[in-house]
Amino acid sequence: MTSTQGTADSQIVMYGADWCGDCRRAKAWFEANGHDYHYVDLVEDPDETERVLERNGGVKKIPVIVFADDSHLVEPTNDELDAKMKSLAAGNVAENTEANRFELRHNGDVVSFATYRTSPGTGDSPENPENVVVPHVETAPQHRGNGYAAELMDGMLGLLRESSRTITPLCPFAAGHIQENPEHHDLVANSGY
Repeated sequence: MTSTQGTADSQIVMYGADWCGDCRRAKAWFEANGHDYHYVDLVEDPDETERVLERNGGVKKIPVIVFADDSHLVEPTNDELDAKMKSLAAGNVAENTEANRFELRHNGDVVSFATYRTSPGTGDSPENPENVVVPHVETAPQHRGNGYAAELMDGMLGLLRESSRTITPLCPFAAGHIQENPEHHDLVANSGY
């Protein structure tokens, strides 16, 4: 088992071999980005090869990476891994409209949240979508340093995109996260990005 800082992805299983360059690259990507995963070395455990062939429809390619949602990727690029992890993160984030916040939950507990309010007079038309103003992002003290705030942001931005809303990030962390991730710049209301 390879374990790093860990987020919600401890159910990731990577099937590979140490001689495989794509396997080493994928392992390095998971470790650099703080994701837990279980590594199955097919040389040391050849019985698992059948499972890989079954997943691949008989094609002999590695790594095969199986995610908690039972989907898998074969020989993914770093960009494909990044996109997959962001889509998984979005599944852990929910909007709590009663509390006016987006919440990231792990094992039933809220580990990070972003408070919000909507801008008055918005949402009247597609040219003027509802805008979500985010003044504060917080991670519970015992969960800090695990990447949960970034996971929350990715999930929240995914939900905003799905609902055709924009964001005004007043919180410095939220603004910095969006600034560092150009794929989200189009979500910023009156974007200067």
